[in-house]
Amino acid sequence: TAGCPDSLIKELHHFRVLGEEQYNRYQRYGAEECVLQMGGVLCPTPGCGAGLLPEPEVRKIVCEPSNGLGCGFVFCRECKEEYHDGECSTLVSSQEAIGYVIDEHAAMQARWEEASRETIKKTTKPCPSCHVPVEKNGGCMHMKCPQAQCRFEWCWNCGLEWNRTCMGDHWFD
Repeated sequence: TAGCPDSLIKELHHFRVLGEEQYNRYQRYGAEECVLQMGGVLCPTPGCGAGLLPEPEVRKIVCEPSNGLGCGFVFCRECKEEYHDGECSTLVSSQEAIGYVIDEHAAMQARWEEASRETIKKTTKPCPSCHVPVEKNGGCMHMKCPQAQCRFEWCWNCGLEWNRTCMGDHWFD
């Protein structure tokens, strides 16, 4: 990701090449990750997911509707269910008893990885010669493998070695 050590992407807005929907998803996940790293929580209401930054000791969280965000849901910081007094429901205890607890950070990481896999699947194809994933980010169908030891020239559209038919029929499909 951008900003990580040894990252090839130095400027966050280079992700705009993903298109509007993917770029908006990238920004949303980035904002959610930032909220979680700052000790905040995400509203559990389906379709809301607003980032909230309550004080660390506060257990009763109100998803305040302001600036077009927030749904008004009042929930427990611990179990993410509707706010209640006392211990969290036995549902959480039974999850722990059978060996799994939902880890917000792990869930967020899984969402990032799935989004990355989907983006890679949509924007890359393996080189027909050496099978290294090659990204197409615009331009014509004439591809050249970036591997120095390969450099195979091929057609993105049909996967064959680049030829006159490709050049004539679907250079810019």
